Amino acid sequence: MNRLRTESMLGKQIVDSLDHFLKILLQMAWLNFLWFIFTLLGLVIGGVFPATTSAMSVAQKWLQDGKINSTYPTFKKTYKTEFKKSNFIGFSIVSIMILLYLNYYALLQFGEQMPIIIVFAYYLLIILFSFICVWLFPLVSHYEAKVVQYFKNAFIIGLIKFPCTLAMMGSVFFIIYFSLMIPSLILFFSVSLIALSLAFFSSRVFEQIDHQVSTSVRTTQKQDRFSKSISE
Repeated sequence: MNRLRTESMLGKQIVDSLDHFLKILLQMAWLNFLWFIFTLLGLVIGGVFPATTSAMSVAQKWLQDGKINSTYPTFKKTYKTEFKKSNFIGFSIVSIMILLYLNYYALLQFGEQMPIIIVFAYYLLIILFSFICVWLFPLVSHYEAKVVQYFKNAFIIGLIKFPCTLAMMGSVFFIIYFSLMIPSLILFFSVSLIALSLAFFSSRVFEQIDHQVSTSVRTTQKQDRFSKSISE
């Protein structure tokens, strides 16, 4: 009797785990679908960046809540509120990429005549720009700030949290690589996987930053109260 009960409980746990796993897959596919739909709603060029910010917001909410829900409401709200800001940042990224490409074309034209220090500086600039790109949308979806501040903070965090930055870039690379190997992933999981991987690594950094800021604020408040009590 006990053996049958144990087997029944084990079977129920397996079914529940499988059901939970399938729900996660469905929500990830749903997030991927929303990204494509809202990108198209913005005529691609005007929708891809707000949709990316929205996907990041949803992924961060999943990790914060510890459960996958509220996908569509969070996505839609973020898309509307961050539409202009996301596009401004996105077009800034594209503009910088165009300038970098023109510089690369110039380097090819000069060939061996170009001093090695300039070539080195160019590739270093590309690496630093990659650091900024990988942190921008996680920052936009988590903090409220001016556009210039996002670029500045992305650069600083990218350097200070170098191992985390490499992990984020590596995860994006492997997801894109396997998506090209298995094209069906692009339709169902690529965007959601990238958003989750970036949210996973960045959320830990943001938790540390938020904790440091809150600790600093509490310390400042205590010092202010102490100063007031002394003056009184």
